[in-house]
Amino acid sequence: MDLFSRIASRYENIVGSFDYEKLRDFFPVNPEEIILDLGGGTGRVAIFLKEEANDCLIFDRSFEMLQQSRNHRNDFLLVQGKSESLPFRKNSIGQIFINDTLHHVQNQEKTLNECNAILLKQGQVIIREFDRKYFWNLLLILFEKIMRFKSKFHSPKELQKLCEEINLEVYYRRPSKATFVLVGLKK
Repeated sequence: MDLFSRIASRYENIVGSFDYEKLRDFFPVNPEEIILDLGGGTGRVAIFLKEEANDCLIFDRSFEMLQQSRNHRNDFLLVQGKSESLPFRKNSIGQIFINDTLHHVQNQEKTLNECNAILLKQGQVIIREFDRKYFWNLLLILFEKIMRFKSKFHSPKELQKLCEEINLEVYYRRPSKATFVLVGLKK
């Protein structure tokens, strides 16, 4: 059992609430499409995304984290699996949201390729991450090393390059000094 599965019932107390109102303008959610919350775990972000999009599907590696989403709503669509092999048809998802998750993924390039493969034409992947170059994030990076998460953080420009290599049209914005939101549009 991995660490996220062990702490699932306490996860939201550990990481705190998700301040969607503060970040809302940085997420170009399409209300006509279903959104895939990749690494969405307990549904702490999906509760807001479901109000903005046609529907919200939570995908996570940890069954225990997905079970916690039922504390928010009973009508989430839940799928357990690994982001390196997404179980969705090619060109079937209009939007994917990845919040504070990509740095935990061991094979980020494969995950980004999978996202690109399942996106509809003109679909978008929205990634919110911590910038490894921001000084105070060094404490987070050190903490995750101590916890043996094997996390790999990027700067916005590094992640932009990864996304452009798989042919996504990319821009990013900064809701704070510590974080960035990168949007990749499938051409």
